[in-house]
Amino acid sequence: MTSSKVSAQEIYRRINLLSIGGNILGAFVTYFYLTALDPLPSGAASIRSPEAADNFYFAIAVAVLFVGIYLLGRNLTGPIRQWHTRIESGVPASEMPQWVARRVLNLPLISGAIIGAGWLVSAVFFAIFYDNPNNLIGILIGGILTTAVVYSGTDLLWRQVLPSFFPQGNLSEVPAVRLWVRRRLMLAFTLIAITTPILLVIVTQQRTNLLETAANAQVILDNLLIVQLFILTTGLVIGFLVAGLVARAIVEPIDTLQKAMGHVEHNELDAQVQVTTNDELGYLGERFNQMTAGLREGEKLHRLFGLYVSPQVARAAVQTGAGLGGELVDCSVMFSDMRDFTTLTEQLPPGKLVELINEYMTTMVGIIVAHGGVVTRFGGDSILAVFGSPLNSMSDHADRAVATAIAMRSELAAFNEMGSVAGRPRVESGIGIASGPVIAGNVGGRERIEYTVMGDAANLAARLEAMTKDLNAPILISAETHAALTEHPNIDLRPVAGVRVKGKQDKVTVYALAI
Repeated sequence: MTSSKVSAQEIYRRINLLSIGGNILGAFVTYFYLTALDPLPSGAASIRSPEAADNFYFAIAVAVLFVGIYLLGRNLTGPIRQWHTRIESGVPASEMPQWVARRVLNLPLISGAIIGAGWLVSAVFFAIFYDNPNNLIGILIGGILTTAVVYSGTDLLWRQVLPSFFPQGNLSEVPAVRLWVRRRLMLAFTLIAITTPILLVIVTQQRTNLLETAANAQVILDNLLIVQLFILTTGLVIGFLVAGLVARAIVEPIDTLQKAMGHVEHNELDAQVQVTTNDELGYLGERFNQMTAGLREGEKLHRLFGLYVSPQVARAAVQTGAGLGGELVDCSVMFSDMRDFTTLTEQLPPGKLVELINEYMTTMVGIIVAHGGVVTRFGGDSILAVFGSPLNSMSDHADRAVATAIAMRSELAAFNEMGSVAGRPRVESGIGIASGPVIAGNVGGRERIEYTVMGDAANLAARLEAMTKDLNAPILISAETHAALTEHPNIDLRPVAGVRVKGKQDKVTVYALAI
């Protein structure tokens, strides 16, 4: 799950150096054990000095071991290098054969298995060739140390290259061997807590059997103490290295995932983690990437939803659901409509007409939102907005509605001025505002619903807008809206009495705003 700026060739070089260094370390440990500690002491010396023959045979054995491991490893990793070169040259990683993908994922295990097998073969061979079972112990000590270090180190280094082979992070889809975290911890525990005690028991038993017949028992005991300290020290070194590498292999992906989750917490939904293992941690990384992809898709839908309805409506739908029903509230309703829309359709081609309407709506809706209004419906060239609904509760809804209408008229003048320069037709509009109790909520059916306001104030706002042309007033407000005003802006409010409104039996008084 970690990324690195180190080149792939540098990673290959480091893996080779790690393999060479690990084998050299294991060879020296084995050499010291077999030539100085393991031979049973004779005379007064508890540690025997290596002989020339020991050096010669050991050098030959190490050379053969190194050559064999190198050739076998080169043969097994050759396809991996070839495909890495092809991917870097532009070949899609998806074209990589399945068997190569498995080998890529299992490279640390392959490296560890090759080295472990080489050391095991050497241990068995020297035990049989010299007819000395003690050789098996000494060589296995070095082999365990080498295998543990090379595998754990290769695993960490190789993670920096894996994203090149699996850019989509779909490691779990490859049917490769999976060394689960639990198994990795059990392996580390085995190396630390089981191998060392077993070796100590074996060498202790061997030396103890010699005490009864030995000419100098103290020499045997001194040798036993030295061998025990050597095995214990080597075991602690192996345990420390393996524990540190295993802990790093577990902690680093968790830290990376934790940082990515912090980005998501701050709504940075582009956060991704590189999946570099096929264990539980890799599975978590894949699911995290799928989660953020789903969040990005949800955010995209939320934004699109907010384009079709007001953001407040979208937020309410997300938070409380989309059930049908409403509540009675006292608010102000605004209805705005473009005049002579039919004439515009005759003057402009469809594409230009839609462009004009979109620019007009964008301008008007921006003003409504800036004053706290909620747009609940578009009717082609008309806008229905509400001030003081449950979605935007406010006590000064009448003041805000009137202020919005004035700002819309002012902005319309600027809109037409820019339009005249561009050679487009002049746009006129009428605005009706009414205040009073309405039912605000979701209405519709099972397949489709709409948040709207219903009631006398909503109907009256639409009727007033329709009368603006006849009364030669761009803005008409109801008497209830006028009475609800707490601030009287410096405008000309002209009362028009005896107005008959469709749907009402009695004549009403309305107020015209001369703008």
